[in-house]
Amino acid sequence: MVFKIEGLGACREVGRSAFVVDAGDKILLDYGAKIEPNRTTYPLPVKTNLNAIVISHAHLDHSGYLPHLFVTGNTLCYMTQPTLAIAEVLWHDALKIADIESKEIKYSKAEIEHTKTFTFPALYKRHLNITKNISMELYDAGHIIGSSMVKLTHKNRSLLYTGDFNPMETRMLAGADTNLDADYVISESTYGTSVHPPREQTEKEFVDAINETLDRKGIALVPAFAVSRSQELIEILYSYNVNADIYLDGMGQKIFNITLAHSEYLKDPRTLKKAMQNCVFVQNERQRAKLLKNPCVIVSSAGMLAGGPALYYLKRMHNDPKSSVYLTGYQVDKTPGRQLIDKGTIGLKGEEIRVNAEVKKFDFSAHADRESMLKCYKKWNPEKILLVHGDPQTMDPFAAAIKEELGIETITPEAGKTIKL
Repeated sequence: MVFKIEGLGACREVGRSAFVVDAGDKILLDYGAKIEPNRTTYPLPVKTNLNAIVISHAHLDHSGYLPHLFVTGNTLCYMTQPTLAIAEVLWHDALKIADIESKEIKYSKAEIEHTKTFTFPALYKRHLNITKNISMELYDAGHIIGSSMVKLTHKNRSLLYTGDFNPMETRMLAGADTNLDADYVISESTYGTSVHPPREQTEKEFVDAINETLDRKGIALVPAFAVSRSQELIEILYSYNVNADIYLDGMGQKIFNITLAHSEYLKDPRTLKKAMQNCVFVQNERQRAKLLKNPCVIVSSAGMLAGGPALYYLKRMHNDPKSSVYLTGYQVDKTPGRQLIDKGTIGLKGEEIRVNAEVKKFDFSAHADRESMLKCYKKWNPEKILLVHGDPQTMDPFAAAIKEELGIETITPEAGKTIKL
């Protein structure tokens, strides 16, 4: 036995990832919060002294509860520079929302500053001795800007934590760096039973739908995740020469500036910069009301319609059959976006409203699908795989498929249980 792994969250669910790896020294991999409408849930508490913390990427379900650890502690934390910059924006936004909704959140601005003080910005493919017994290397995960797969080595045995990863090239990113090996793998499994369509096909279908909306003099509302997805969509619209006013509203504006400030992580920063210059940042409600008077494209947070400026627009255009709502990301159960897809309704003004605008969903996933994950596992050839971060109805058949097709022992651990490797 070299590694003991205790899952504190996201073992058999999508959300609030956190894992303690014990190999003499104790490493925490991610510490995320699960954000749902009117409810936030947290990982199990860390009940041991930590020697180091590694955050795979900035999304709140992987980083959202990290500042809480600095209420009483000061463990050195590792992540890429863009991960820290984006996570800081998301942490402050979480505090803002908690204040608006009169909800308790178990950290403050002081803990965010404390977190930054004890964070060491790490680079890809740089060998670091993060404790006396454990070394670390980060590899580009291809999920969002700055996202990492974390490889830990102890006594010539290695453990790879994929976090959220995507080996496929996208408009902004070159795809995960999978040129590595590992004795054990902790892998996400979000799309373990799905195959994504080719990216080029999805882009063309999306742009064709946008143009159809514009041709009928409607407004195309594109609710989008603020981190990476909004920026990718703006670049797609620019690259396909969509002939309309294009607006960006919400937190995606801040993330756009952070993304360009870390252009070395991008595949084609020059085109992304041109795309940003080609769109208009929406600054206030007066501007929002004005732009709704003419056909246009609005890319706006939030991606699951659980808040953000997207709801402002939807309230005013939901009854217009010429207009459209194009969802571009994963819609978690019980979110407004999922309700819109499943039922064609959404909760507005305290009641269920039928949306008469056209509604479509496009698969712009930033996660690996079944086939790309199997290809990676075959390449890495680990002794064991621990599947995490997936729904049970996906994880169980995917684990069986890995065993049958690759002959690799695959485990789907439960939160709070310890797995020995």
